[in-house]
Amino acid sequence: MKPRKVFTGTWIIFFVAVLSCFSGTAQMISTDNLSQDSVLTPFRKGRWLSGLSGTFNSSTLDLDSSENPVSTNSYGLEIFTGTFFKDRWFLGANIFVNSSSGNGLIEKESESLLVGPSLSYYFLKEPYGSLYLSVLPGYFRIRESVAVKPEGQFIQELAEGPGFATRMRLGFAYVISDRIVLDVGLGTTLAWVDIDFTSTIEQSARTESIFSNSTFFSFGFNVLLDEFFF
Repeated sequence: MKPRKVFTGTWIIFFVAVLSCFSGTAQMISTDNLSQDSVLTPFRKGRWLSGLSGTFNSSTLDLDSSENPVSTNSYGLEIFTGTFFKDRWFLGANIFVNSSSGNGLIEKESESLLVGPSLSYYFLKEPYGSLYLSVLPGYFRIRESVAVKPEGQFIQELAEGPGFATRMRLGFAYVISDRIVLDVGLGTTLAWVDIDFTSTIEQSARTESIFSNSTFFSFGFNVLLDEFFF
């Protein structure tokens, strides 16, 4: 088996480079246009922040026993809204959905849902944006279908169940004109799930408790509002 993977280190290097770019631009704006006395954080008490962010991951696995590589694509979308209950402290409500599919010797389809409150802290007081840390704990549910076709046979297994998950992210939010927020982030998701398995080769279902840990890179577009409205 010869896996081709995108190493986490590569993402970290890219993430640090993006943050450096934002920081350099931000310092120029701060130096040219603002004095220290006039600095006002856009993430101030009473404002609302709403938006969405997305994640994407793609990987390919080559098997010595097969001429067809196994490819996997994963997409995620997060929608949220909330308010700053204190300067640079944000409390929100989040919905995150993720879908992935794999083709090749192993065909796999997976869908997951995470719903819960989020708490974020923005470290800087600068008007151009801030480094932030976000935590999202909540209800988690997953549904997965795996089909294997070894030597003309067909084996399918279905897995579904609820659980609890925590999604942690470290990112940078770049603010345009005190209203538009562009952010990038790198984080991890920890999940504890009780899953019911059913298979075409087993007569009865079984239940297992599973722990999973995954890393993600995200990008988002958000809007800052003085008052909340639909």
